[in-house]
Amino acid sequence: MASRFFITVLYSIVILSSFFHVHAQAIEAGQYYYFISEKCEPRGPQTPEERGAVTPDVMLFEVVPAGISDYFVHMNTEALVHYTEEGQEYLTRLEEAQAYTAGSDNNEGGSVIHHDFMLQREAINLKELIATLNSFSQQQTEKGYYYRTILALGDESARFKAVTRVRLTESAVANRMLLTDYSTSYYLLDKTGNANDIPYISVDHYASMRKSIHQYNSPFNVYTTTHVCGEKWEPGF
Repeated sequence: MASRFFITVLYSIVILSSFFHVHAQAIEAGQYYYFISEKCEPRGPQTPEERGAVTPDVMLFEVVPAGISDYFVHMNTEALVHYTEEGQEYLTRLEEAQAYTAGSDNNEGGSVIHHDFMLQREAINLKELIATLNSFSQQQTEKGYYYRTILALGDESARFKAVTRVRLTESAVANRMLLTDYSTSYYLLDKTGNANDIPYISVDHYASMRKSIHQYNSPFNVYTTTHVCGEKWEPGF
């Protein structure tokens, strides 16, 4: 009986391993630079010379191997020009403790592959939240929103689950990936330590990164309104 149980368990492990192996999707490691596109389809000038003249030289993110099927993602936090230096360094430190195992999230019927990185998942208190939010923005509209939201809480002992994520979405073209999420959400914890399903405050680092790529009066600014694409840098590119 024990032998039969062991065989059953072993068979289940093999099946699960096969499932994850079949669905695992390796990522092209390297540095990905912004280029003018719409969902990774090129827009604007097409010759290398013309394209280079109008495309800002901005590294968006870097994918680094961390093992056989593991990866780190390093975001260009310096591109968050409206954050304080402390805020940029804070986000960079979060990357040091995470590794992502290659996989996919086929929510669109199997045709779209997402790579999700969880940079942070920890409980923080209200004082830590306020200090972090202050470092994330120097724009008065955002700081005012954070301030009003915190005042409405009315509980100095409140605790939050802080969750920072990055999502990279594969493109149909090799060596290009959409950056589709880079954000931190703060979920209010109840007395038993359970988190609300809806974030109390969310910070969209992705939107802040997109804003500074083109000047507001640039004809290419429209292509950074909702998303940006990264193209892997190659020698001689």
